[in-house]
Amino acid sequence: MTKLISVLLAAVVSTTAHSAGDMVQSDIAYEMSLEGKSIAFVGDSICYGANYSGGYGKLIGEQNNMIVTNCGVDAITLARNESVTGSKISIVDTVNSLEGEYDYIIIEGGINDSWKKVPLNNLTEGFDGGYDESTVTGAMESIFYTLKQNHPESKLGYVIAHDHLTYDGEAEFAPYYETIKAACEKWSISYIDLYAANNPWTGINVKDPEINRLYFGSEKTPDGDGCHPNEFGYQVIYVEPMVPWLKSL
Repeated sequence: MTKLISVLLAAVVSTTAHSAGDMVQSDIAYEMSLEGKSIAFVGDSICYGANYSGGYGKLIGEQNNMIVTNCGVDAITLARNESVTGSKISIVDTVNSLEGEYDYIIIEGGINDSWKKVPLNNLTEGFDGGYDESTVTGAMESIFYTLKQNHPESKLGYVIAHDHLTYDGEAEFAPYYETIKAACEKWSISYIDLYAANNPWTGINVKDPEINRLYFGSEKTPDGDGCHPNEFGYQVIYVEPMVPWLKSL
């Protein structure tokens, strides 16, 4: 069997306060409890759980006794750009309509933007609003601005999804990957990098048939699609690295 990469606990984590090694090995991170905490997950079909209802949010909630709100929407993009995406709703809209108070709000997205070739744009100089939400960068700035204005007490984080390409089309996705990281860094949003382009230690090879079946196979798609994990895939690829990361926020 091809080596199964369960070493995802060492996935690259970026934060303004700690190095990647600190985040993985910190005793403080492991001592902090998630029990009873409320968390909202906002994202696309990977967040929603297209191949396992509830996705990683359900598993994280069940295993840590958290109160989970899953706002994932299938095929949604970060940007609000109907002429390009063909959709009337975006993650910008989901965040704008997010009601209630949460201990954690976690965003995930960007794959659909890259598939639909949504424009990227550049980061702005300030933090005062008025962003071009039809672009990926503007949408992310708008999302972070809204979260910090409307949910100042929530701990915020961003999930960069796993490598759904494994080298096919990496060049097309690379600008989106870099843009997501840059926007998070500007707004001091901690992110967990489960994509880690071209890094076999923090990703899986979705082009390996055995890996694909194991992590993504289901009754509907027995061979897997490389994008939408099954329950086991969510547990290994997402839940195991995300839990210590959440504890560290």
